[in-house]
Amino acid sequence: MDTLFSLALDKVGFILAAVAYLFFVGLLLATRVSNLPKHLLIALSVVSICWAVYYSWFATLPYTSTSSHIIENSKSTILLLFLLAALSKANNTVGQFLRQPYVFGLLIAMLSWVIISASNLLSASNIFTGNLAICVLQLALLEALYRRSGEAKWQYKPLVLALTVTTLFDFALLAESALFGRIDDQIWFARGFVYCAMLPLMIIAVRRIKAWGINVYISRDIVLQSSLVLGAGIYLCILAFAGFYIRFFGGSWSNLIQATFLILGMAILVFLMLSGTLRRQLKVFIEKHFFANKFDYREKWLLLTRALQKIDISKPDPYQSLLQAWINSIGYSRGAIVKFKNTNCTTLALYQRPALNKQELQLITDYQRHFAKGNWIVDLSDKTDLFVQSIVALKLVNIQLIIPIHHKGKLWGLCVMNAPEVSKLKLNWELKDYLTLVSEQISNQLLLMQASQTLSENAQFVAFSRMSAFVVHDLKNVKAQIDLMLANAVKHRANPEFIDDSFITLGAMQQRLDNMLSQLTNKRLDQQSDSQISVGQLLNEVITSRCAVKLPMPELNIEHDCTIVIDKDRFSSILFHLIDNAQHATAATGKVQVTVTRQQQQLKLTIADTGSGMTEDFIKYRLFTAFDSTKGNAGMGIGAHDALHFVEQHAGQLTVVSEPDKGSVFTLFLPLESALSATNGSETVLQGL
Repeated sequence: MDTLFSLALDKVGFILAAVAYLFFVGLLLATRVSNLPKHLLIALSVVSICWAVYYSWFATLPYTSTSSHIIENSKSTILLLFLLAALSKANNTVGQFLRQPYVFGLLIAMLSWVIISASNLLSASNIFTGNLAICVLQLALLEALYRRSGEAKWQYKPLVLALTVTTLFDFALLAESALFGRIDDQIWFARGFVYCAMLPLMIIAVRRIKAWGINVYISRDIVLQSSLVLGAGIYLCILAFAGFYIRFFGGSWSNLIQATFLILGMAILVFLMLSGTLRRQLKVFIEKHFFANKFDYREKWLLLTRALQKIDISKPDPYQSLLQAWINSIGYSRGAIVKFKNTNCTTLALYQRPALNKQELQLITDYQRHFAKGNWIVDLSDKTDLFVQSIVALKLVNIQLIIPIHHKGKLWGLCVMNAPEVSKLKLNWELKDYLTLVSEQISNQLLLMQASQTLSENAQFVAFSRMSAFVVHDLKNVKAQIDLMLANAVKHRANPEFIDDSFITLGAMQQRLDNMLSQLTNKRLDQQSDSQISVGQLLNEVITSRCAVKLPMPELNIEHDCTIVIDKDRFSSILFHLIDNAQHATAATGKVQVTVTRQQQQLKLTIADTGSGMTEDFIKYRLFTAFDSTKGNAGMGIGAHDALHFVEQHAGQLTVVSEPDKGSVFTLFLPLESALSATNGSETVLQGL
């Protein structure tokens, strides 16, 4: 009863598979796409129907009769042809496809295998092992199809998944059979159900794939990965085959010997798959024998560009990152960058190598002497090069390639590289062109880094000069106070109150001078000291103590006095600059009026004069430009610039209305509440005292 149930269950699985593939063929015929991959998929589905009907009708196991050999290998052959067609150009005709050498060779090999396996010349284990190798080839092609599908990966994923699952099932079935020399009934019974269960994924793929055929470039990494998968599969087949014979001839020790052999074999496989040396050797072999070009230039250029973008020139040693990117651009492992200074050379960067020895420095000096004006890349492994022949101590030199760096037609420096023997490249026309292109790109980056460092040094001097200009500008304020004090001394030198005020003024001037010297010494500005002040009172002090020495005397009109929290010294300097500019622009008989009032929640301070005025273009392009002065040597050109920056720093506004020969009106707005809150996260700027 159990036997009948098993037989019935086996046939049910294959019947379901036959019906499912029949439906799949109808769906394929309804699609509008007409090309070779679609036709081969239809052929695969038709053969799969015949395969399922055969096993549902005849009570036979695979690879046990001539008919089973023919139908199993026919299905495998058409699957291989379909995968090859999907990996080829979409517009290939049948004739063009069959004339491909690898396709023709595959057909001859499969036909020969069918004849050999059906003629009973091999044992069952050998036959299973041979078909196991076919499964490995199918898996390698499926892996290549998925990797190379690119943007169409979403379309091909269900198809690749379905075919991979069914092929892996056959692989497990054949591996078990190769080890024990017979088909496992329980695994065999599930074969029809597995094929039927995977068919919905293939239906989804047919609905997704818009055009069969993947027209993509075969990259070196794809070939490398596919070769590793194929090699691992062949190795596992050989391992299974050897394990079977160990068990067959091992006698009572067969299980122990077989288990030990398999474990050691798997350990060797893992070691080889993880070996960087093996991967490098295989990659070099593939590039030498399967590709016309040494490099995948698209990938190499993208990696180089990304590496250069990651270089931070603000770090202490950016040349190290630049050298690493340069070396990685051709897959080398060590090198150095050297810069020439007259007849001497300086090492800018070293990567995975010791400092240049005496022989290497002599070699670089000889290169500089021979190729000072030429752009010549030297390969020290080329014994036919006359320059290489002139080198005496070549064995002591850890260099293979010498790449020049030019700037403005002169030899600026060199990059020297080396690599293990397995990774060394022969300097031919292709490598020279590629290295020349890469060298120009990296040389520009290197020279840009040098220029950036020089610019950074100059910027520090500019910042110091800028700060000095503000200090000099504030020295004028101190001088104005001294001038005023000396002018009043003629009249009031006998007045004790004047003498007391003079000492107070001198003390304030001393404090201001100390602040200026501190700025110049420490190369930074002091922090602001905020306090609550009366704007009207501060203006009165500025006018009477600092502006009274010059005509016209400013008139102060306090309509509504305001109290504000602000840096008193800085604010008084800003007010003095604006009033002093108004006095300079106005004749002695003219008028300068300062008005303080309140507008909503803001201080409104107006400085109006009847002076020469300004044009609209002057206000727009020159008034607030630093170091642009109309006073000649008498002015620094930073008063208005500093005032605008100060007001904006305090969330305020400075407006100007002016007309030539009629005068100007400067209006300053500052918020009364939390006037300095807007400056809490702002940058420290160069400012007056």
